[in-house]
Amino acid sequence: MPDIFISYARKDMKRVRPIVQELEKLGWSVFWDTTILPGENWHSEIKESLANSSCVLVFWSVTSIDFKEHHWIWAEAEFGREKGILVPLLLDVVEKPIGFSHLQTADLSDWKNNKGHQGFQLLIGAIESKISPSILPVTDFLPVSKPDTVPSEGGSQTSLKRSKRSCSIVVTVVVVFLVCIPVIIFFMKTPAVSTKTPVLSMNAPSSIIQGKSEKQYTLSRRENEATKASQEAETHRKVEDVRLMAEKDAATRREAEATTVRQDTEANRKAEAARLKAEKDAATREAKAKEKQGADARIEAKAAKLRVDKEIATRQKAESEKTLQIGDKHGGGIIAYIYQRGDRRYVEGEQHGLIAAKGDLSGHSESAAEGYFTWEDAEAKCAAIGDGWYLPTKDELNKLYHAKSAVGGFSDNYYWSSTEFDANYAWFQYFNDGYQVNYYKNYTFRVRAVRVF
Repeated sequence: MPDIFISYARKDMKRVRPIVQELEKLGWSVFWDTTILPGENWHSEIKESLANSSCVLVFWSVTSIDFKEHHWIWAEAEFGREKGILVPLLLDVVEKPIGFSHLQTADLSDWKNNKGHQGFQLLIGAIESKISPSILPVTDFLPVSKPDTVPSEGGSQTSLKRSKRSCSIVVTVVVVFLVCIPVIIFFMKTPAVSTKTPVLSMNAPSSIIQGKSEKQYTLSRRENEATKASQEAETHRKVEDVRLMAEKDAATRREAEATTVRQDTEANRKAEAARLKAEKDAATREAKAKEKQGADARIEAKAAKLRVDKEIATRQKAESEKTLQIGDKHGGGIIAYIYQRGDRRYVEGEQHGLIAAKGDLSGHSESAAEGYFTWEDAEAKCAAIGDGWYLPTKDELNKLYHAKSAVGGFSDNYYWSSTEFDANYAWFQYFNDGYQVNYYKNYTFRVRAVRVF
């Protein structure tokens, strides 16, 4: 079992290692977590070593006093304090934890591997007081009260031998004292002989004396065994308490981490839901805006159509209510005649009539002068204009003659009509004096197209 159990924070390993090495040089067995071999159960190793060590050496530092991060150090220190084997030291100048502030502590905050350092000397003395004298190492350190007698590396061999001899004497005295203590306790616990009890004479049977001694020895041995068992049970109970506390802290930490994960997950879920809702609301607003724009556009188009229809209706109504006269521009031409009562196309209450083109037909037949056409070309050219235009009949051509001044654009020359005399002759009219004559269809005259309205 180890002489010294080291309790420290992992971050302080570089500063702890030189101290551990010095303790090992002095002959003590030291347990710390770096000595656990691969494959071993570290929890069981720590538990067993803590329970069976003679000294618990705790290193207080800026790191190790943080109970939340290093609660096991506090638990191990508490175990050593209750068992009476705790030796605390300071790696840093810090305020000692609650519950340990009243304990004398070795200050090694400024230690530079100097064996003569006062704090290191105090540490060695405290460890020696906790470990059984039977296993105390023979050291070359003097008491702290006489630091000036500590030999230097260049000291004489005589001083060194004198120091070792002094230490051997002290150790011998302590061993003798510790050996005598159980004997004294044994006799103190042995009840005094009552005056009423007869004193055995020198001639009393040896079996009686021997029987009484064996009985007392058996009772004392059983009492010692019971005390030892009770102490071991108490030690195991405290170690188990430390283990349960560590497991409880670990479970609490895991639960806190799980709670944090759940909270983060819930926060992310709510954020994602809020983002999706915002996108949906934006899409809904955009769709409504587009729908409204489309509705507004349809309403505007409908209103525009209604305005156009109204304007057309108004114009048509105005035109229908207007009294047309010969010479008015109408239907892409000029009115040459308005049907009167008795005319075949006359309609009561309505105005209909004949419209003449604004000018004579342009172009000419083959080998003819400009504006002159044969009868067949005249019919074909008028029909080709479209929109109901045609070559006027003999009667309609005469109406054009009488309205030539209002219509305008006529020449004092001959104009074809669509009325045939026979297969070779057709009627034409002379616009100088108005007489009508038939003549060969292959002869060329001027042409004025007409249409009805």
